[in-house]
Amino acid sequence: MEMVRLDVDNVQDFEEYLTPDMAENIGRIFFRGIVLKNEEQIQGGMVWEYRNTAIEDKKESHIVFLRIKSEEAADALLDEYKDQISRENIAVSKVNLPAKAGSLEKKILKEKGFKIVLDEGDEIVATLSEIAAIDFIHKVKPSDKVRPLVTASQRGLTTSIRRFLSMGKSGVTEDIAYLPRSYFENDISMYIEEEGIITGLFLFHRCPSGRIKIILMATLNKESVKILPSMMAAAFNAAMLIYSAETEVVINRHNYATLALGEKLFPRSFGIPVYTGSRPEN
Repeated sequence: MEMVRLDVDNVQDFEEYLTPDMAENIGRIFFRGIVLKNEEQIQGGMVWEYRNTAIEDKKESHIVFLRIKSEEAADALLDEYKDQISRENIAVSKVNLPAKAGSLEKKILKEKGFKIVLDEGDEIVATLSEIAAIDFIHKVKPSDKVRPLVTASQRGLTTSIRRFLSMGKSGVTEDIAYLPRSYFENDISMYIEEEGIITGLFLFHRCPSGRIKIILMATLNKESVKILPSMMAAAFNAAMLIYSAETEVVINRHNYATLALGEKLFPRSFGIPVYTGSRPEN
């Protein structure tokens, strides 16, 4: 069998297997991926993301994709994974996989030392038509401090992202400072500008599948927090003018702000069942 390390030059060969949404992450600074082949048949694949990279003794690896056909394939994949993370001095591995298609993966991960539990996932999904039916979106008063990202200068955007990162606000991805401006949907992403300084960001990314993901929702001070609902309403109203009503919006409830947004917009929504867990690494 052949182990293939994924990169920007070969990932298109495996895009259908990984899914386009997962494949687009290959090439980003903290993402890694491998695929195991037996002649032309794919036996398994993994994608993971390094996090907490600035803290030497607390570096994490998050497995975000894992598919295997056999225990033999699992051994080869996880041995290669172990080798790669060892060279990165990873302190802990974490995993979060959809439960509906991961029974074999769950079994293998447990055998490899992961403590795995069935849990509710952080991601919730709603269509724009469902969001349009929520009173909150239409009742929020607009603010002239809220502007679409397309009007922000590159210098202003770069400076604000660095400022947010210095406060520990990276959104759902730690490589936000390395992402090109084109990664964000500039017409529906919004920002708050106060006295010439960007104090709030609400950034979206449109995945190859057409789904829209909230990447960062953060503010710097109490004044910008008050304007946050206006920024959210402006973003969703703009999205409704551009995309179809059935376009899906993904909210990852990774912190208090996005948890509150999820509860406000979708009080009866639940995340999909996932297998989640961790393993300490040496």
